[in-house]
Amino acid sequence: MWRARLQRAALVLLAWTAVGIVQFIPVMLAGFNSANLVDKILDAWAWALLTPVILLVDRKLASINQGAARLVASWFLAAIPFSVGHAYLSGLISYPVKAIWWSPLRTKSYLVFYVLGSWQTFFAIVGVLLASRYYNRFLTSDLKLERVEKTLIEARLNALRLQLEPHFLFNAMNAISSEVSANPKLARDMIEDLSILLRQSLDCKDRTEIALAQELTLLEHYLSIQRVRFGERLEIRLEIEPATLNTMVPPMLLQPMVENAIRHGIERRMSGGVIVVSAAAAGEQLLIHILDNGVGIPRNWRMENASGLGVRVTRERLEALYPECREDCFSIRRRETGGTDVAIRIPLHSESVRL
Repeated sequence: MWRARLQRAALVLLAWTAVGIVQFIPVMLAGFNSANLVDKILDAWAWALLTPVILLVDRKLASINQGAARLVASWFLAAIPFSVGHAYLSGLISYPVKAIWWSPLRTKSYLVFYVLGSWQTFFAIVGVLLASRYYNRFLTSDLKLERVEKTLIEARLNALRLQLEPHFLFNAMNAISSEVSANPKLARDMIEDLSILLRQSLDCKDRTEIALAQELTLLEHYLSIQRVRFGERLEIRLEIEPATLNTMVPPMLLQPMVENAIRHGIERRMSGGVIVVSAAAAGEQLLIHILDNGVGIPRNWRMENASGLGVRVTRERLEALYPECREDCFSIRRRETGGTDVAIRIPLHSESVRL
């Protein structure tokens, strides 16, 4: 503890010595005088001795809840004893040096100049202290604001996901219920896949992002349910670049889009169809496509007019999590060859980089 205090005292003394040398530079332009240099350094050392007292007063005033006007008035009152005290302390330190004949203890007429100079220096010190404190407060408040914004975004994302998951569960249970009477074993297999999917999705409930590999595992359990329902009528292809598997994506991002492709595209065709889920790096972005060869969206369809929960919630989640992408994050268009193309663009980053 004493070593730390001595180190701080040495730093204060060195800092004030540097200030004294800087103050001597304008005087030196008129001609070098060693007495002037010693005087400036000793004057600065007097401030070094007063620095702990100034810091103590600063902490006391900061602890009192008062307005700006009262704070300024308090410092003005404190300036009087500090300025006079420094003038006499500086004169006392420089008194043994006879070459400094203008010392206020040797030449009383110079006392006024010393007090005025001390007054200016004191308010320079106070200005630095107040600027430093308010800058730290600004940084702290900015950090708190950032944390609040992050908390609000996470709350919004959780709220959106809470809307999505019951919707998905309702559709999955309807699909299972249609098989209970006709094929009980099939229904049991679907329930098993659903329970695994729900258990794994609960593991991600407190996370805003998961690895793409984990997201694909969630999707696979959902597809297992749909494969049981559609059999050979549904073909799923996954075209994933291995290098993108560690990329972070929002949980349950792919499932609602694949569900839409099945319900609104493939299910309406007697012959079924193909869904292709692809993921590839495109510069600094991860580009995901969900393609199907189903009936396709109407030609006059617009995303802003879409009433489907999956599309709306996915768009809002992406906009909240990646505000820098805006409209580039999510698009849905009709394919010229038939079917629908859902494109998702998000920043390409792994978990370690994001943190």
